[in-house]
Amino acid sequence: MPTRLLYLDDSQLTEADATILKVHHDEGGTTVVLNETIFYPQGGGQPTDRGRLTTDQGVLDIRRVSFADGEVLHTGAAEGVLAESAVARLEVDAALRHQHALLHTGGHLVMTAVDRLVGYRPTKGYHFPNGPYVEFDRALPVEERESFAAKVQETMDAMVSEDTEVTSYFCEPEELRANGVYVPTEIPAGKPTRVVVTAGYRSPCGGTHVRRLGELFGLRVRGVKVKSGRTRVSYLVG
Repeated sequence: MPTRLLYLDDSQLTEADATILKVHHDEGGTTVVLNETIFYPQGGGQPTDRGRLTTDQGVLDIRRVSFADGEVLHTGAAEGVLAESAVARLEVDAALRHQHALLHTGGHLVMTAVDRLVGYRPTKGYHFPNGPYVEFDRALPVEERESFAAKVQETMDAMVSEDTEVTSYFCEPEELRANGVYVPTEIPAGKPTRVVVTAGYRSPCGGTHVRRLGELFGLRVRGVKVKSGRTRVSYLVG
């Protein structure tokens, strides 16, 4: 039974109840599968959520969340008894979730700015705190490299100032391609295809995001590098 992904509908949801479907213990800790979850499983360039799962008889300190065959695996150190069919209270580390959402939306704004300026397609996004960046499918011409970072910064600053809402919707990949939206070939099987919209730019994404672009005040371009036919834009948030 696939785990229902509640964070797809509301990235700000940090508390909820769910039912335990499976419990597994090994040397790596205790892993719990739920019928639905607010915890984001690491992937798509975004780190794992962390937090706690509590029942009447036990607690799981969730340190790692992963996605496998339609199920979300919540892994950590357990105390007491965690039983199948028990109702669990879920609590995501809200400060960490917000940091991850800022970083991920910041990467989408980099993609939005680069699309407006040169129309390059993103091939890789790394939205972790230790050096986030977005890599694109083409090499920036030599004559444009010196001024490109400033142009990206100016474009992003304008979008942050406009403070438009970050929205999302669900759509079939084939429909997106028919509408001219770039769809990566490595979209994982078993995950819904959600499209995140930043200032009109549409990108398939299953991650968590902030509500409005104004929250990205302080988003900065760290640098632009060109290597092996690719352009990489690194950035900082806040």
